[in-house]
Amino acid sequence: MGNLISIHGHQNHHFKMRRPIKPSGRKRSPFYWWRRFRTHKYLPHNTPLLRKIQNGDYDYPPYFQQAEWELEWAKDEQEQYVKDYVGSGNPRTNEAYEEIEKRARKRYKKLIEDAYEVESRHLSTLTEGLAKRFKLPKETIKTLMGEFGGTIEELYIHIKQNHI
Repeated sequence: MGNLISIHGHQNHHFKMRRPIKPSGRKRSPFYWWRRFRTHKYLPHNTPLLRKIQNGDYDYPPYFQQAEWELEWAKDEQEQYVKDYVGSGNPRTNEAYEEIEKRARKRYKKLIEDAYEVESRHLSTLTEGLAKRFKLPKETIKTLMGEFGGTIEELYIHIKQNHI
C-alpha cells in the first residue's frame, strides 16, 4: 500500500483499492477465522529499521479496507438472495437474509479491532525504532510524524538528514 504514515486512523494519502472478488475455500486458522487474506510477513526484530520500512512492516493495516469489503460483499449476497428468493412474503424480513448481515458485521467488527491494534502497534514500534536509531526523544518523533507529509521511508531520510 505504499509506506503511508497513519495517525489515529487517518492516512496522509487518500485512495480506495478496487474491491476484489470475495475469496472462498482458503484454509483459515481457527484463531483468525475472520481474515480472508494472507497476513504480511514481518522481518525479524533484529533487522535494520530502514529494511523493515521498505518491507512494509509499518504500513497502514489492510484490515480497515478488508472490513469495508465484508460489508460490500454482504450487500451483494443479500441482493442475490432477494433475486433468488422463492418463498412467499418479503425476503428482506427472512431470517436467512438477516443472517447474511449478522455474519458480515461480526467479521467486520473483528477486522476493525485487528486494524486498530495493528495500527497502534505499528505506530508505537516505529516511534520506538526511530527514537532509538536517531537517539531522539519519542515526543520529538511523534511531533515529526504528525507534521510530516510523506511516506515512512521519506520520514526516515528526513530525520537522518535534518535531526542528527
